[in-house]
Amino acid sequence: MVGVWMKKQEVLLFEGFSGMGNGRTDYEAFHGVAPRMLNWGSHCHDFYEFYIHFHGGHQMSYENQFYALAPCQLFVFPPFSIHGLVCLEETLNYERAFLYCSAETLKRAGCGQMDLDFAFRAALSDKGNGFPMRLEDAQVCRECLRNIHANEQKRTPEAEFENYSLILTFLNRALKAVREKDAKLAQQMQPGPMMQVISYINDHYREPLQLREIAEKFNLSQSALSHDFVRYTNRSVYSYILFRRISMARQLILAGEALGEVSEICGFADYSNFLRNFRKYTGMSPREYRNYPSSDAEKAQAGGKAPSRRKEETASKGNPPAEAEE
Repeated sequence: MVGVWMKKQEVLLFEGFSGMGNGRTDYEAFHGVAPRMLNWGSHCHDFYEFYIHFHGGHQMSYENQFYALAPCQLFVFPPFSIHGLVCLEETLNYERAFLYCSAETLKRAGCGQMDLDFAFRAALSDKGNGFPMRLEDAQVCRECLRNIHANEQKRTPEAEFENYSLILTFLNRALKAVREKDAKLAQQMQPGPMMQVISYINDHYREPLQLREIAEKFNLSQSALSHDFVRYTNRSVYSYILFRRISMARQLILAGEALGEVSEICGFADYSNFLRNFRKYTGMSPREYRNYPSSDAEKAQAGGKAPSRRKEETASKGNPPAEAEE
């Protein structure tokens, strides 16, 4: 099962932006053990990911934070958050499980009684990430995800009903973990030079950045910076800057911002450069992405309402900006 999922994800993972499998947009569940895990790199989704680490991983990155992994840890990754397994050393027998969950699915799971989006975001804001789970709860969640995965292809009313009941059980255990008082959260790693570089770029990616200036700021050679940065993120410095800009652009587009304003806000020198890179990283134009089938709830998740269709601005082709060229 692991090999099939990895092959599928290679198709779904488009320059760091991954989607759900099986043709679904509401939820996806997975559990597996990878005998040897390669560096997956930083990525993000436009939906929630509830990830449980069981064995084999060493570090997890989440925005500007790096966590030491331990068994039975729950990580909650909201839409558009940058995260990923960091493989600085060989990662063997890597066992994990996750639930992908759209904003609409999370809303339904609240049953009109709880705003689960607010509950999970509040816990992240107050405590950080990497919540310890009791072994029994982690095992129950793992079994839920296995059963959901087995039912995903059936598409019958009975299978969907069973899956939603399993999702409720999973989210109930996850919510209990993030609300546990005095829980000892995952240990944040002491920020080494490369962690400081990544945090700096995360805070300044909309500005003109050059590899030489970043290297000088952190007393690193350009070659050492380039080499070590790839080890942490599985992408070059220049690619990571563009990745961050496009991630912000996707969020702004779903929030209803004008495309020309999105280009400027995200740090692109001109619209043609923004358009070219957006196509490269998402496989579609900004206009196509804005009109891509998506629920109003998912657009609200990005911080805005479902925008009306608007004619895409046109721009002549231009040369890419010189910032951060390697």
